[in-house]
Amino acid sequence: MFSFGRKTLLAVVAVLMFFGLTINAEAKEIRVGYLVADQLHFPAIMVMKERNMLEKEGYTVKWSEFLAGSYVMQEMASGSLDFVSCGAVPISISHAQGVKINILASGNQEGSALVVGRDVNSIKDLEGKKIGTPGTGSIQDAMVAQLLKDNNVNARRMSMKVSDMPLFLDKGEISAFVAWQPHCARAVANNFGKILYTSHDMMPGHQCCVLAALQSTVKKDPELVKTFMKVYLEAYKWYLENPDESCKMVMKATGMTEDVVRTAMKGVLYPPVPYVNDKSIAYMVEGLIATKKITTIKKEQIADFVNDLYNPSFLEALTTTK
Repeated sequence: MFSFGRKTLLAVVAVLMFFGLTINAEAKEIRVGYLVADQLHFPAIMVMKERNMLEKEGYTVKWSEFLAGSYVMQEMASGSLDFVSCGAVPISISHAQGVKINILASGNQEGSALVVGRDVNSIKDLEGKKIGTPGTGSIQDAMVAQLLKDNNVNARRMSMKVSDMPLFLDKGEISAFVAWQPHCARAVANNFGKILYTSHDMMPGHQCCVLAALQSTVKKDPELVKTFMKVYLEAYKWYLENPDESCKMVMKATGMTEDVVRTAMKGVLYPPVPYVNDKSIAYMVEGLIATKKITTIKKEQIADFVNDLYNPSFLEALTTTK
């Protein structure tokens, strides 16, 4: 039999506690990816991060910023992220490519606009002109394409970085652009142009950014997803109920002025409960098929595709009164 002194025993216990706590901390890490300087479109993620809400639940969190949704999806496909917040377009494309994903909740709806140059007064004035868009397959490009079609206007839609659009408009290299907030409000504040149509005018209630996780995560660790969703809803509610503090958070994250942020916030739709507009997702997927961004499914398979992609069960369980 071995005999341990009191000091030795305490030392052993301390070592075991240290390694136990370390293992526990590693086991509780959550990895979250989101788009940089785009906090108006995922306010709950911003609030969760700024108020350390997941940490208060006992988790350590690795927050990762990305410049584009495609980069977010690359990391998710590699298994490096547990939850992501970005546009529904790259998520849908990745899902169609075999990265099995579940959209869990809305980040925001609407929140985009068609900004035109100072000499443009109607949609007819864009005949033969250049319009900047985030690219074919984006909901913004789909909206402006339909708007042009409905008004029998022929214009050239050009894909470009959203952050470049206001300056391109000011230089006269394009006559209009369609993008998400706060870029539209920034262009107006700098007198580069004016808003001719909001996304509410073009497509009321359209889905923009969403919260998502891999289906394997949802199946393997539903308790983790449930806890994350509970905190997500608390953060979403806090954002809606505290507009002044929320505005300051967005200003800090984006570096934009208060007047720009407040104007932009008015153009973004946040339903009381962040359910996803799945009809809007279906419309968007149809556009992605038409532009060959999605080639693995046909139009008649869209309904099944969206049903597999969108999983509102956690949101329903947390918000349905029994």
